Amino acid sequence: MSRARRFRPEAYRPIDGFTLFDLKIVHLVLHGGSVLDWTRLALSPTMARSLCRVHGLDLADPGDVALIDRIRDEAVAFLCETCAFPIPGALRRASLLDLLAAVNDGANRHRSVCACTLLKTMQVINHFDAREARQALTLTDQQLFQAAEQRIYKTVSHMMASGLPVVEFMGGRKQRMSMVGKLLSKDNPLSAQLFDKMRFRIVTAGRDDVLPVVSYLVRNLFPFHYVLAGESYNTLLPLGEYCQSHPRLKRLASESGLEFPADARVPSRANTYSSPKYQVAQWVCDLPLRVPDFTTAFITDGVDPVPRPIVYVRTEIQILDRQADRENERGDASHRNYKARQLSGVVTRLKMGRRGTRRATAARSRP
Repeated sequence: MSRARRFRPEAYRPIDGFTLFDLKIVHLVLHGGSVLDWTRLALSPTMARSLCRVHGLDLADPGDVALIDRIRDEAVAFLCETCAFPIPGALRRASLLDLLAAVNDGANRHRSVCACTLLKTMQVINHFDAREARQALTLTDQQLFQAAEQRIYKTVSHMMASGLPVVEFMGGRKQRMSMVGKLLSKDNPLSAQLFDKMRFRIVTAGRDDVLPVVSYLVRNLFPFHYVLAGESYNTLLPLGEYCQSHPRLKRLASESGLEFPADARVPSRANTYSSPKYQVAQWVCDLPLRVPDFTTAFITDGVDPVPRPIVYVRTEIQILDRQADRENERGDASHRNYKARQLSGVVTRLKMGRRGTRRATAARSRP
């Protein structure tokens, strides 16, 4: 689907090589936070270019530059005209790399705040713009899913071929009956969104490999700011405690000002039918995909929607270490027992309504 490009992955960084930015992005991924709450990025110029690359942006491509400029101009108009938030003239015409650099301008706090505010607004407008444009895209969901699968498989296959600590990888599109069962298990099955129509599972060699692999994926597969807020689930790694056990992470954590929940093993969204013994870290992200010949790939009058070179496919990624994977397949935490509980709950809900489901759940939780 994308133009042929040489695959140049970012380097793998073990924990001892982590930067402050690495810690912030794994914190965002595992805790399901929002970059709208960030005020600084701690990005070097090299890291800024890397962020653009993983987003699929080619800053030498006139089509990509036009996209960025259009989104920036709309964000400026919204902030200045709707919010009465003045943006300095230089930032109104700044390139994406210049805006990313301005966020870290310690010598000019006002300029930094304005650049950060503008970038956040650009992100929301870009995401909205892409969702609108996708409705007019001539490519089918099937074609987009296939392109997303190819990109993910290429990235993880490269990791395994390079000897990085990934020992198992599986995933793809969920089967139709599985999605029907999941919808019926939700409180509001008619309006609920299935975030895991595509789901991928990565098993690392050891627990200390989890954070470096998450960092690698963010640098090479999906941009950190397209992790969906509130959709992370972490019963694998109590991040605050874990940072205290590693001198490098402990020092970075003290510098970062990050807040760690008192119990990082409490997921931000609970799965009624999952066992409390089940260990996994998972999140939902929007994966950028380039559209080939994008100027002719949309049903449009040229204005509504404006053809764009990048759209997004939503996917869920799970990660755990080999020991946790083995423990998950024992007894109550196994996938077989999980599915049995889920389907039993579906039947109970259909027969007896929500009240019957609650009674059954309460009965399961009693010792």
